[in-house]
Amino acid sequence: MRFKFYLVIIMLIAVVSCQNENSLLGDEYFETGKYEKAIEAYNEYLELKPRHVKTIYNRGRCYQELGKQDKALEDFNTVIELDGNNENALLSLGQVFYGKDDFKSTIFYAQKVLEKNPDNAMAFYLIGRANHRQGMTRDAMNNYNTAINLTPNFGEAYLYRGALKLLLKQKKAACIDLNKAVELKAEGADKALRKNCR
Repeated sequence: MRFKFYLVIIMLIAVVSCQNENSLLGDEYFETGKYEKAIEAYNEYLELKPRHVKTIYNRGRCYQELGKQDKALEDFNTVIELDGNNENALLSLGQVFYGKDDFKSTIFYAQKVLEKNPDNAMAFYLIGRANHRQGMTRDAMNNYNTAINLTPNFGEAYLYRGALKLLLKQKKAACIDLNKAVELKAEGADKALRKNCR
C-alpha cells in the first residue's frame, strides 16, 4: 500500500515537472526569438493546464511577434476572460489594435489599464501614439510627457515625443529628445537623429 502511495506521488511530481519544463522551455524559446518553437512548448503545457493565464498570454505574445494578430487577439481576450485585471493583456490588446489603425480601441484598452493602475507609463505612451497618429498633437504631447515623468528612462516615449516636436517645428527640443532616445537605445532613434539633427 505504501509503495503505491509513493509511486503516485512520484508520478505526480514527474507530471508537474514536465509541465513546468514545457512552460520554461517556451519562455527560453521566446527570449531567443524562436517563436514557433515557443508556441509548440506552450501548447503542450496548455494541454495539461488549459487555463494557465501566463502561458496563454506568452503564447499570444509569440503570435504577436509572428504577425499573427488574430491568434494573438484570441489569446489576449482569453486572458481577459480569465483575469479581467491583467494589465499586460489589456496593453497587448491595445497594441494589436494600434497595429490595425483602430485607435479608438487602442485608447479604450489603455484607459482600462489606467483605471486599474494610474501610474502605468506604457498606457500613457500607447494613448499618446494613438493621439499622435490622429493628429491630436496637444493630447499626444501630454501623454508622452506623462509617460516620461512616470518612467524617465522610457526611450520610445522620448523618440516619439521628439518626432512630434519635429512635426510642430520645435527642432531644438526635438533633437534633445532624440539624443535622449539614442542614449536609451530606443529602436530607430539613431536613424531619426541622423536624419533630423545633424
